[in-house]
Amino acid sequence: MSKQSHVTHMSGGFVAIIAFKYFKALIFLLIGFTAIHFARLSSMPTVAQVAHFFRVSPENEIIARLAGFIRDITPGQAVGVGVVAFLVAAVFVAEGTLLAAKVWWSTYFTIVLTALGIPLEIYEILERPRGPRRYAILAINLAILTYLWRRRNEFKAQNSRFKIGGS
Repeated sequence: MSKQSHVTHMSGGFVAIIAFKYFKALIFLLIGFTAIHFARLSSMPTVAQVAHFFRVSPENEIIARLAGFIRDITPGQAVGVGVVAFLVAAVFVAEGTLLAAKVWWSTYFTIVLTALGIPLEIYEILERPRGPRRYAILAINLAILTYLWRRRNEFKAQNSRFKIGGS
């Protein structure tokens, strides 16, 4: 008697969520490395240096605000930002990896962590309502919550078909 293969393919929604979690982890890793790099500099970069690094105009409002933020932090604060960014990246990597491994409770883990970020996103929108980026991030995370809630037991059902230690 041969064992039947119970290979199940992951849906596109799960693949997209995993890719999004890894993308966010990459962004936070870059922030972490940049913050640690800035902490080690003898002086913080000027607006012109930040603009040159990103290959944009020094008159760019985002660059001016970023350079102002960088100028106002101490090396110790920069290290703190870096450490927090690394921790956040680790959480996103954990979410993506657990979902990719189809760990039965990974959907619940991701639902809780994603839901915890919603109030912050709403606060950001209330503080600065202009610009589509904040609304897009909120919409993506609400879509992730909805999708995962509807399919929260999918991995549990798949894993229950496999019995450890026998047939």
